[in-house]
Amino acid sequence: MKFPGKRKSKHYFPVNARDPLLQQIQPENESSVSWVVGIDQTLVDIEAKVDEAFIVRYGLSAGHSLVIEDDVAEALYQELVRNNLITHQFAGGTIGNTMHNYSVLADDRSVLLGVMCSNIEIGGYAYRYLCNTSSRTDLNYLQGVRRRHWPLLYPDR
Repeated sequence: MKFPGKRKSKHYFPVNARDPLLQQIQPENESSVSWVVGIDQTLVDIEAKVDEAFIVRYGLSAGHSLVIEDDVAEALYQELVRNNLITHQFAGGTIGNTMHNYSVLADDRSVLLGVMCSNIEIGGYAYRYLCNTSSRTDLNYLQGVRRRHWPLLYPDR
């Protein structure tokens, strides 16, 4: 199984061929180098366990995807953090995940164009997005505000 991009190893799994790390690496000229670039609206999936009162307080409804105003989203997030209700946070966004996976598998640079918050707080969801994304994925071009996605779980009646 082979992957695109510049890799130290020729194959993803061991093979009987000579060790590719011992072979001389051919220098590449600048015109032959290409990058994988993706455009995405970066998302952070935040999973939290809440009760029905929480759902009602924020005007949400069970079993639906809703778009809410930024100030409501921020208040919702602050309550989740304050009451330690968050169970998991995952970097999301289809293209963002694709860029991350490409960089991990190909050991090559990829560039993600998109949006992220301006002020990143340590421990916050934007921080977790950065921590969970491959360092080979260039995030220097992210700008603007980000969007959040919360799967809120509460027991069935």
